Amino acid sequence: MVELNLSADTSVVLQIVAIAAMLLLLLTAACFDLAYRTIPDWVCGALAAVGFASRAAVGLGAVAISAMTAAVVFAVLAFAHARGFLGGGDVKLLSAITLGLSALGTYHLLMGTAFAGGVIGILYLALRCLPPPQLCPPGMSHVRRLWIVERWRWRRKNCLPYGVAIAFSGVWVLLTGMGM
Repeated sequence: MVELNLSADTSVVLQIVAIAAMLLLLLTAACFDLAYRTIPDWVCGALAAVGFASRAAVGLGAVAISAMTAAVVFAVLAFAHARGFLGGGDVKLLSAITLGLSALGTYHLLMGTAFAGGVIGILYLALRCLPPPQLCPPGMSHVRRLWIVERWRWRRKNCLPYGVAIAFSGVWVLLTGMGM
């Protein structure tokens, strides 16, 4: 097996930079999903590229395992998407972050995503009891506008921003070191 010949210091720096970039990309994906209910392709592409590079710093065996795991995750989630259980952006985001994780890290990511998604679902069910939102007056802050739009979505029983749950779980796995 061919291994990259990096010094230990260089490898650690690459891992730190990769984790920081992945955290920023996950935050971006969560913000887009919360505001627009869509996750841009460039976020998922960048996340996949950074994840692939971070696994390459570990070794080609790690790249192969991560790529195989990502392919399996994508196939299963594409089936769920075809049945209407999951959005296409969520499939892309989960598959992209899987490229940067070990097989055990992917397991932790999926379990954390299921848990976080359940919490978001319960929160949305509870928040449907709030009174209907008022119209957005001019000059209102973006956060307040987002709050009003979300309240409107809760009452209309719109889809959940599952990208937030995925991002939360991804951040958890990356910061706890379970993904390496």
